[in-house]
Amino acid sequence: MRGRDAEQAALLTRMAELAEGTPGATVLHGIPGHGRSRLLRRGVAFARTAGVQVLTAQGSAEYAHAAYAFVRQLRLPRIPAEGTPTATRSVHGWCRDLLNAARRPTLLALDDVQWADPESLQVIGTLLRRLGTAPLGLLLTVPGTRGEFPDPCAELIDQAAMLQGGRGLLLELGPLSAPDVRALCSSADVPVAESADDVWWDEAPGLSGGNPWLLTRALEEMRREPGELRASELRTAFGHGIATAYRERVTESTRSLAPGALALLRGLTVCRGLLAVDRVAALVGLDEAELPSALRELRVRGLIDFGDPPCPRPTNCTVGALSGMDAEDRRQLHASAARWAHRHGADDEGLSALLLATAMPLGDPWVPWVLRRAACALRSQGRYDEAAALLERALAEPLDDVERPEVLLEAAQAYAMTAPEAAGRRIAELLKCPGARPGVRVAAVDLLYVRNEWTPEVRAKAEADADEVVESSLFSQVTAERGPGRPELGPAGAGRDARDPREAPSPQDSAAMLAAAIWGRSKQGEDATVVLDLARRLLAVEQDGALYPRLVASWALSLADAHDEARDALDRALAAAGRRCGTALVGLGLMLRADLSLRAGDPDACARDLAACCSLVPPALWHPTRLTSLRATRIQLLVAQERYAEADRLAREELPRGVELSVPWTQLLYARAQLLLCQGRPHQALAEAEECGRRLADRGWVSPAPYAWRSLAALAHAACDNGARATALFTEELRLAERWGTDSTRSWAELRQRFASPVPGYAGAIERALRRLGPTPAPRRFAQAIVTRETAALHHASRVAGSPGSEDETGNGRTAAP
Repeated sequence: MRGRDAEQAALLTRMAELAEGTPGATVLHGIPGHGRSRLLRRGVAFARTAGVQVLTAQGSAEYAHAAYAFVRQLRLPRIPAEGTPTATRSVHGWCRDLLNAARRPTLLALDDVQWADPESLQVIGTLLRRLGTAPLGLLLTVPGTRGEFPDPCAELIDQAAMLQGGRGLLLELGPLSAPDVRALCSSADVPVAESADDVWWDEAPGLSGGNPWLLTRALEEMRREPGELRASELRTAFGHGIATAYRERVTESTRSLAPGALALLRGLTVCRGLLAVDRVAALVGLDEAELPSALRELRVRGLIDFGDPPCPRPTNCTVGALSGMDAEDRRQLHASAARWAHRHGADDEGLSALLLATAMPLGDPWVPWVLRRAACALRSQGRYDEAAALLERALAEPLDDVERPEVLLEAAQAYAMTAPEAAGRRIAELLKCPGARPGVRVAAVDLLYVRNEWTPEVRAKAEADADEVVESSLFSQVTAERGPGRPELGPAGAGRDARDPREAPSPQDSAAMLAAAIWGRSKQGEDATVVLDLARRLLAVEQDGALYPRLVASWALSLADAHDEARDALDRALAAAGRRCGTALVGLGLMLRADLSLRAGDPDACARDLAACCSLVPPALWHPTRLTSLRATRIQLLVAQERYAEADRLAREELPRGVELSVPWTQLLYARAQLLLCQGRPHQALAEAEECGRRLADRGWVSPAPYAWRSLAALAHAACDNGARATALFTEELRLAERWGTDSTRSWAELRQRFASPVPGYAGAIERALRRLGPTPAPRRFAQAIVTRETAALHHASRVAGSPGSEDETGNGRTAAP
């Protein structure tokens, strides 16, 4: 009886007045589940406590048509001889008998009067008119709210409300308030784990509508759960219990509905508020004259709300409303409702939800367009699961050879954010479609670049197409990953860039060919100016091709020290990806932008880009190799921020199996080696750096531009008293840096060499190396700070002992710069 204090106080007052001989009538009404019967029993208890005689009757649908069946339940007490009960079955006879029984204060407790037979209703009405002739009180319960009651007893309620002298009282039982719902939930004996939070019922008022019966049923289901429930399980179990109780309630209610009301309820349930109520009535074949009565019946039972148009209550419980309906009739109702809603201008979101529930294809040309527009809106809001469901429904419709690849692409783009494996299947299906437009294939290729997946089936289909359509050569060069049973592919673009790269772009040069050439020359590290020119030529190609090659060109510009130009080109590619709804590609571009920002000496921009990347695409959705690159960049950023403990925890986290055989693993090895150096653990850093170099050499990667592993390993060798090997590595990296020809590569090698082994002219050499990093002070400070931390930790480790057992294993050590 939580939340019913005012009603109980009113009943207590009524029963006290009746005990003193004051007659009256009280009506308890509200939608089912709000506790009318329970409150009536409480009123009966009050009456008996006050010494009032109580006669009870309970209505039921089974006896609703048997004459006087309802009032016959009122067990009349023994009456003196002068008041011998009449044997008549008339209304007046029953009234006389009941009034004679009220020789002392008497309460007639009448539950569910809406099921009373017509004759019994006449008896109750007559008693209300003669209420002042005996100390008689009536306590009735009926469903109804906002002044609407079932047709059989509406007149009776009006009569009770109009009793003179305030003897008629109508008490409406509304939903429980949020505090009452929380109190009810918190007092339930639910097996809650001690570690679970205490706010699992926050959603209870909205889920249950404040209905006490629904809440009680849901809590009973939760009490049956074996063992203790954790916080996440509590919310799931409560939502499931509420849904089950709703379904039972609606299913039970539909069994006793009139045919017209049942048909209207099913129509309203299917139409989901998209059509006016009169159109829903016409849809289900309900006569206009029957509509008011059907609406009233549904409202008083709490099955629909008072909106315009009215919506079923609850809106998500269609199983109960459609129970007992033939499957074919159900399909036809959904199809007819969808066509009517489209004809009358329903919005895309509501119409798409209706189409989603329509299992059978409609075959109408407007259906795929509605679903695609709604899915596009959902994707813009980040609701990718819902968008994918709508696009799957669109694929169930008959589509032509041009439209099907477009829908497959949109589905793959949605799945890329939630279920990458499903995205891969849709892309593979797209590549088999003969009528796919070039732009659709190009966008599909971009998605495959993002996933870093290139299955034999997809490769065979791609290589059968033209380079300008699928650009398979870039796949074989850029995204090839070595794994079990999968050898690394050679440079597919070899030999295609033989002519002078400074010439004007040729129509025959696809972006894939240029990107493959960029990748190959960057690996060899022969001449940064050539790579720079190739990247600019690629970016000068038209913008309607695949976008991933532009990411490669941006990366190459950064390797060639054109940092501003690289980020501008990358931003343009990201803008184009956003226009193409390539959210997954934008996430990959943001990760690359973070790497470029760190390479340019801007850790703050790197942190912003990483945060944006992880918020746009959750790391759990990344391909394992992409996730490895993301983790390596995060570790390098944490090292730059001197957050060594956090970086160490991240470096120790396990990655999916198989990533050790991928190219990004070398980036992670480099990041971990740098972290270990800054922590003062040179022996472990040396192992990571040497392994990074071995893997790069195994892949034919010579250039020191992306990962200067030789100077990093030289620092570790120097700390381990292996000066000869350190000198050799420094000399080799300086030679390769001169061959590559960028200032940043030479500067990093010189800075590490000068900080590791100071020589005469030490300060001047460092100043010259820093000047090569550009005119602005930010990259100079960044490079000097990083190298200072690396070498400071090395000097500290060398002074302590130089053996593996003497290294600081805490991961938190910092020492002052020399």
